[in-house]
Amino acid sequence: MKAQNGGQQELLPAGERIDEAPQWFVDALTNKPQDKTVGYEQTELHYRQWAGPDADAPNVVLVHGGGAHAHWYDFIAPLLSPYYNAISVDLPGMGDSGWLKNYKREIMAEAVITMVRDAGFKSKPAIIGHSMGGMVSLMTSHIYHQELAALMMCDYYVRPPHAHEEWYMEEDENGVMRPRETRPTRIYEDFDTALARFRLQPEQPCANQFIVDFIGEHSLRAVEGGWTWKFDPHMYRDFPLGRDWPEIYRDLPLPTAAMFGELSHDWENITRNEIITYMKSLRPNMPHFDLLGARHHVLLDQPLGFASSIKQQMQNWQAQGAFA
Repeated sequence: MKAQNGGQQELLPAGERIDEAPQWFVDALTNKPQDKTVGYEQTELHYRQWAGPDADAPNVVLVHGGGAHAHWYDFIAPLLSPYYNAISVDLPGMGDSGWLKNYKREIMAEAVITMVRDAGFKSKPAIIGHSMGGMVSLMTSHIYHQELAALMMCDYYVRPPHAHEEWYMEEDENGVMRPRETRPTRIYEDFDTALARFRLQPEQPCANQFIVDFIGEHSLRAVEGGWTWKFDPHMYRDFPLGRDWPEIYRDLPLPTAAMFGELSHDWENITRNEIITYMKSLRPNMPHFDLLGARHHVLLDQPLGFASSIKQQMQNWQAQGAFA
């Protein structure tokens, strides 16, 4: 065990943790993508591209969660590339994409569509987003729906108005919402020490230790004095989410699906099941389903089931003519 995951791995039942990578994972990593960059603002955005069976195959865009990076899909995209062309993006301020002076939900969406356009797809892609990436994918689909074919959000929850939460804001002593304080990331003297401190956010154990180690290894960058995390620690200092997500989700003019981790967490003011019921009321004719045996980080907990669910939903959208 290299990445300690904040002690969460110790919560797993005896014998459940898998340290050695199975053959399917090793084989997936041999399918090397192209690393590409495209200019945006005064920096560059980075994404990874896997070629499908041919240029006319449907296309899929994979978007990671907060503080994560494109390598979260290094073992997912190769499972999809026999059928689809795929890219995995690094959102601004994360992974190997450049940092910006300001971050907003609309800026994130513009950055994603910039990489989609640069990828050179022959037809409109579906976009798949996990956690914060689900929020970014929903905003991208809202603003640029004419350039996308479909949307799947993975363990991202559109809350009802009474349970709205600003992820990156906090209430001061006068009841005014203000950005949370931020601080630079810690620098560790050596790579192994830094990797041991890697943890998933939000916290949870993950039986696939080999994946946690892999993700952690790609989350670090060398700096003067040692190693630190790739993400911009100040990106959320002024990042209001807004309260219009229910309307955006309800009125989205694209085929949509929502995947949830069966074992994902509740919140203090609302349960996941209550939110899912609310989301179903907004889009009653769209699939909302659980990935069995998965917590919040669905693609790490159940990678084969995650990839299979994407493939099945892509086939459903194909049958509906979404990619025509």
